[in-house]
Amino acid sequence: MAKSLRSKWKRKMRAKKRERYSVKELAKLKEMLDAAASTSKSDVDMSEMCTVVDGKQVADQSAESNEPLDTEADGQATAEMDVDKPVRKYNPRTLRDEHGTYPVWMSQRAIRKRKAKQGRGKSRKLASHKGTAPAS
Repeated sequence: MAKSLRSKWKRKMRAKKRERYSVKELAKLKEMLDAAASTSKSDVDMSEMCTVVDGKQVADQSAESNEPLDTEADGQATAEMDVDKPVRKYNPRTLRDEHGTYPVWMSQRAIRKRKAKQGRGKSRKLASHKGTAPAS
């Protein structure tokens, strides 16, 4: 296939754009390298900002108290509240819960399809039972 004039023009313009932006990109990279070199020499002391704790101390604290306490901005400790919604139990065959509702993630099209399938199954079961009446 022949190359169109449009694709040639686009390629040419992209090349010019790369040349133009390469100068800025190179300056940014050099600036980042300088910043990285200067910060690695003067390591930041984290003890001023926060308390440094090793893994053993954390494990000991978690073993002592089973219930973690969160601290608010004013310094008071508050326990975390359990306000989880009760988990609904769905029937794996019909995918309906105890109230007869389908899951939220299920689309209406899928619900209609399931209902139609279940209806067919019931009629087939009834027909098969009618034909096999107990012999007396």
